[in-house]
Amino acid sequence: MARTSLKVCIGAAGAEVGMLTYEAAGNREYSSFRYADSWLENPRRFAIEPALPLDGERHFFRPASEHGTPLPLAIADTTPDSWGRSIIRKDARLNRGRSGPLVETDFLTAVDDFSRMGALRFRADQDDAPFLASEPHGRHLVPPLLQLDQLGKEIADFERDEPDMVALRRLRQIGTPLGGARPKCSIIDADGSLAIAKFTSTTDTQAVERAEVATLRLARLCGIDAAQARIEMSAGLPVAVITRFDRTPRDGRIPYVSAQTMLQAPSANGGTYLQLADAIRARCASPTETLMELFKRVAFTILVSNVDDHLRNHGFLYVGSNQWKLSPVFDVNPAPERFRELKTAIADPAVPDASIELLLDQVFYFELKADVAATLVGTMAGTIADNWQALAVESGMTKAERDVFVPAFHHEQASFALALARRS
Repeated sequence: MARTSLKVCIGAAGAEVGMLTYEAAGNREYSSFRYADSWLENPRRFAIEPALPLDGERHFFRPASEHGTPLPLAIADTTPDSWGRSIIRKDARLNRGRSGPLVETDFLTAVDDFSRMGALRFRADQDDAPFLASEPHGRHLVPPLLQLDQLGKEIADFERDEPDMVALRRLRQIGTPLGGARPKCSIIDADGSLAIAKFTSTTDTQAVERAEVATLRLARLCGIDAAQARIEMSAGLPVAVITRFDRTPRDGRIPYVSAQTMLQAPSANGGTYLQLADAIRARCASPTETLMELFKRVAFTILVSNVDDHLRNHGFLYVGSNQWKLSPVFDVNPAPERFRELKTAIADPAVPDASIELLLDQVFYFELKADVAATLVGTMAGTIADNWQALAVESGMTKAERDVFVPAFHHEQASFALALARRS
């Protein structure tokens, strides 16, 4: 039986929040968490996830589904997804001589403290133990923007299964804190802030990074709070540089949970936007404004053919007083060749249709009047139709690359929404 105990801490000061205990026996993995007395007595205390009550009890966790996590969901939010896990597995095999399967705490503890998502931090259950995977005296190995060319080469070598051992070790330190399946790593931007560099994959047949940057900028034009993004070049290939929204200028760390955690959903797929609307009413500081923001995001997802809207691609940031707000939009990827279905359904998981009409049928749940909602959708459709090509050009897409994405922005649902604009 494998057993690991970790102190769970939070923020730049590293205040202790509680103790995580993980155990694995054969194919069974489970964990427990208990808040520290010092955290329960802290006047700024809050539940690290809304479903984990602030009490002195020991809470137990086991996977809720075949691909579920044995960790508390807020802690699971700090672990890597498929891209980071593939790096950790290969590093364990080639650099560390590990031939067997890894367990969940192997992924949790491999993530570097400096760039771990959100505000939670982890250290061994020993006095004065350093934070996991961090360098001595608070140093870190996150490279500056100037090293994009070298990083791009190392990532391409990894994708071709030809990694240099030293480069693989560095990728484990900088390429694992973030979710998603596409190649990426942490960097220090020119202004000193922490950012994400998303690289062109060796298997790409479309201008994925340029399209994502253009679409995030398009979201901002539509009045949606979206992550700041731009294109930089690395060895002639585009890299999307996206500012981290869970940090403040002076290394402040903002608590973050995914929508999956907020809903306590067993997986990232299968939830609904109406469930998110209920969570917003219960947990957010400005529910009326936030519900309108969520409505606009759903409409935007449909209008730009984003099929990457699962619950781990929506998030919440802590704002104090046990309240949260929606994080900026991220990971919005127009997909012209896909079926028009949502990963997060509007009202019923059995009906995942990407339908403006279905969305407008549910405006009551977003606390909007029907005419206001129709005007919002119509206006957004017009903004998208008028601006997506120019923003794609601005992000560096050629005409041939833009032509590939035309079906993502011009389709039946977009035409329906434009008709709403004309009627209003």
